[in-house]
Amino acid sequence: MKFCILGNHRDLSIAEIQAVTGVTEFASTSGDALVFETDFPSVQLQERLAGTIKVGSIVGSLEVWNKEACADLIAMMIEPTETKITFGISVYDAGDSKRTKELRSESEKVGLEIKKRLKADGRSARLVTSREKTLSAVVVTTNHLLESGGEFVLIVTPTTVWIGQTEAVQDFEAWGKRDFGRPARDAKSGMLPPKLARMMINLTGLDPAVSVILDPFCGSGTIPMEAALLGFKQVIGTDISKKAIMDSQQNLAWLATQQRTHTKIDLNVCPAQVLTLPELACPSEPWRSGVDAIVTETYLGPALHGGEHADFLKKNIASLSDLYRETFGSLRHLLCPGGKAIVAFPVFRTKTGWEHTASKELMESLGFTVKHRFHYDRAGQNVGREIFVMYLMTK
Repeated sequence: MKFCILGNHRDLSIAEIQAVTGVTEFASTSGDALVFETDFPSVQLQERLAGTIKVGSIVGSLEVWNKEACADLIAMMIEPTETKITFGISVYDAGDSKRTKELRSESEKVGLEIKKRLKADGRSARLVTSREKTLSAVVVTTNHLLESGGEFVLIVTPTTVWIGQTEAVQDFEAWGKRDFGRPARDAKSGMLPPKLARMMINLTGLDPAVSVILDPFCGSGTIPMEAALLGFKQVIGTDISKKAIMDSQQNLAWLATQQRTHTKIDLNVCPAQVLTLPELACPSEPWRSGVDAIVTETYLGPALHGGEHADFLKKNIASLSDLYRETFGSLRHLLCPGGKAIVAFPVFRTKTGWEHTASKELMESLGFTVKHRFHYDRAGQNVGREIFVMYLMTK
């Protein structure tokens, strides 16, 4: 069995895992960790997923907690030929927060028990700890735990303590580089985080090697960049702004210098509401009747600074809703039969909660079936996002 340690947006992370792996049943159903059966190799799964922090394999379990038995099992998992060992232990809640707290206080004692066993075999060992509740991907990577010793996780459920070994962690340097290191950034217009872009693409459940996706509000190219890294056959990006298309071109050229990609990418200046199939021409596939999926973040409206008057927000939301009605009424005709639309709509923070710009009723009136909606925001932001997962409505 595999485990995934989930990111901050749990429901969205689980939906991404389901879409990529096809798994619908999990041995753990709550908390920070997901345990399930899959044939996906851990490294490949971690590279594909954006909402997962760590991936590894379950190596054992304890129905009754026993510190010595846990230490024995973990010590046995450490490569016997290693003489200088660095290792760490993280404890994750999977449905029993009280017992998780207790085992976190015990984890260092378990680590010391493991050191005792290793030293008895004549091997030196260093236990890596952290001020945080668990070891972050940064700590695991910078201490080279996956190359020497290992990181071991205790996943605590109401009935069992799963013991796992981490086999891959999120590449924080690569994600940060694509977010903050790309040459063309437009913070004023709002930028989709690369991780969220990747999750949205993965929510399509498409096989990248044979699929074509459209981003009709491509901005500075975050979705086309992530789609190229995933190996999509073709990506079409359009935007009403010539500057946005130029930014996308610059960022994609920069990406090509970082990693070799083989995705065919077409970028065009065109308002989303007047896009037609000729603009989306696939010369190599004249038979194609449309794109397999639309993956996009819509126009977010004017920049907000917090404290806007309620009347301003009301007019802003009404204006955006009109735009979405016009745009998605047109865009639906560009999808192949069975096509999907994964769309990020803005939500605005107010004193009483979040104000929404799009509704299930609006999208269904335009011919879509709304399967899921997920909320996404970052601390301190006045504008969040609501991710709609939609299918063409069947007659």
